[in-house]
Amino acid sequence: MCIHEIPIGQCSHCKNPPTGINRIVYLTKGGLAFHNDPKCETLKSGQDEADLKGLEIHPINPVGWAVAFHERRPCRNCCPDYTQSH
Repeated sequence: MCIHEIPIGQCSHCKNPPTGINRIVYLTKGGLAFHNDPKCETLKSGQDEADLKGLEIHPINPVGWAVAFHERRPCRNCCPDYTQSH
């Protein structure tokens, strides 16, 4: 059992992330995707677009991949090597 009392290999917090996803990823409160790179051009353009619309610019936060993976999709720009297993 892992530290979360889940069988080893089944706990999304303890197991390795999928291919193409970093252990620590980045997201903002208002975004739809998570990012491998906090300086991702897609992330920056999303914040620039929000700023142009007069919306609040949220901080870029590092989080564990498993937290982000359940709430967001991988960025098509900085997570291009992500392979979804079936």
